[in-house]
Amino acid sequence: MNTLTPDTTAPAGAAADRDGQATWAYEMRPIVTAADREAAAALVQDRGLWLARRGFDAPALHVAAFRDHRAEAVGLYEDDGGDEVLVGCLLLRREPDLRSWAVDDPAPALKVSLAHTAPGRTDRAGWLMTLWLADYAAHTGIDCVYAEAPSRSTGPGGTGGRLLGYLRDLGWHVLGSGRTPDGHGVAWIRLPAAPSPGLAALIHSTVPAVTRRGPKEGSER
Repeated sequence: MNTLTPDTTAPAGAAADRDGQATWAYEMRPIVTAADREAAAALVQDRGLWLARRGFDAPALHVAAFRDHRAEAVGLYEDDGGDEVLVGCLLLRREPDLRSWAVDDPAPALKVSLAHTAPGRTDRAGWLMTLWLADYAAHTGIDCVYAEAPSRSTGPGGTGGRLLGYLRDLGWHVLGSGRTPDGHGVAWIRLPAAPSPGLAALIHSTVPAVTRRGPKEGSER
């Protein structure tokens, strides 16, 4: 269970367990231990099999990326009746080079790659991670979050088209399209930073708020 220690002040709206400690339904935190990285790799592998059954390629390198200790991996954990369950994960890339996206000399930005959610939890986990990303960017002094989405079969009835429609509903804007180094078609998408007052009562975040100017004070919310 995600809890606050007794000497930590809980944000307004956080629930409390029987011992008076604050609890959250979700926690967003860095994936750093070997066990956590293996759990993330397993989630990505399960998601890859789910995608493959629907005609999408899921390169094995996506799984390997979450085992790489050099990658900044972040996970969304759900408190499921006292048991902690990983329901989503992604990689953060700070100070991304966006020149190939026709974004010249961008303002402070953050790029997300290899975002995956556990099969069966797609809608809520994707929505929660988007809320967190927009809020995290706002608190970190970042203007926009960039990402890539698969664009194969992007007609309105195709799987890719439905995915982009879903992402638009979440607040992502489609900037254009391109290809990955291995030749897969992708759509370039951008999410404006937007603070969500009260989000800390739902999602406890311990992801460091690192900016171009170094760590930001009060990064743990």
